[in-house]
Amino acid sequence: MPNRKEYLKQLLKKDRWTAAEQEWMGDYLETNDLSELEVAAAEYFKADLLTAKQILDKHLSERLLKNIHQRIGVNNSSFKGIFRLYKQKIAAAAVVLLLAGAAWYMLWQEQVKQKVFATTTERQTVKLPDGSVVHLEKASSISFPEEFNSKNREVVLKGEAFFEINHDAKHPFIISSSLINTTVLGTSFNMEVHEGNMARVVVVSGMVQVNTNHNQANKNGQLVLTANKGAVYNPVSQDLRLQDATEDARFFTQKMSGKFIYKGDPLSKVAIDLQRYYNVPVVTDQKSAQCRFYGSFNTTDDLDKALALIAFSLDAKVRKDSAGNGYIIVGGNCK
Repeated sequence: MPNRKEYLKQLLKKDRWTAAEQEWMGDYLETNDLSELEVAAAEYFKADLLTAKQILDKHLSERLLKNIHQRIGVNNSSFKGIFRLYKQKIAAAAVVLLLAGAAWYMLWQEQVKQKVFATTTERQTVKLPDGSVVHLEKASSISFPEEFNSKNREVVLKGEAFFEINHDAKHPFIISSSLINTTVLGTSFNMEVHEGNMARVVVVSGMVQVNTNHNQANKNGQLVLTANKGAVYNPVSQDLRLQDATEDARFFTQKMSGKFIYKGDPLSKVAIDLQRYYNVPVVTDQKSAQCRFYGSFNTTDDLDKALALIAFSLDAKVRKDSAGNGYIIVGGNCK
């Protein structure tokens, strides 16, 4: 007889066990910790699971369970083989163990095939398997498979990112997160998720559907968004609200174009954009707030360069705030 692990693998390959094999398995289940069976099950299911794209879905579970029942001699009308020779709970434990082993291996395989991109202090642009592009914000991460499956294109987001999704009506693009899920066919939009705080989606073009994870049965648990519309989810109240997002869409459009352009916009609005893009406090005093600014900034410019341009064009001054972490634009000759 080959060693015990190899023998277990041989048994798993069989469609049905003989009485002697059932008896041997019964002795094994009663007298061992079953770790060898778990390893053998994982190795046996490897060939089938390598091509599986979904994590032990219902159909795969049912198929595995049916195969195991056939091997140990169980049908719908009677209990045979090992169920007759040994306690039902032992046979049930074997079934659970084999399914657990298969599930463990599939989860491990999916983990290996996942790509993860995470940012710290710098933004990052990520290209997905279908050619779609994700602009990942600072302190954010995204994970996705090396290849999308034949049904959906699914990614997992933590933090904030702007998505430019290639149109594919047959393969919806799904963004999963801890609070909401967003489904699109082809569009551009921004999504941010801060666990325990809030989640927000702003659509620049196209159409997306937003579902909450905890309130899907409620009429407020789903929204369909078009261009210049936004959705905000509050996990405390579990409320998903529709908002006008025209200004946000403008911000994201210019950000993605690589240039912020202003044609007589109030300086207070410019300051908000700078603060949002550079993630540094930028405010105006009462006098400079209504000054009209004509000019532009490249997204590659640093904040000091942008502030110097404002100061020069409006004859204003830029000062550090009292905390030393941000800036205040003061004075200026408004036109």
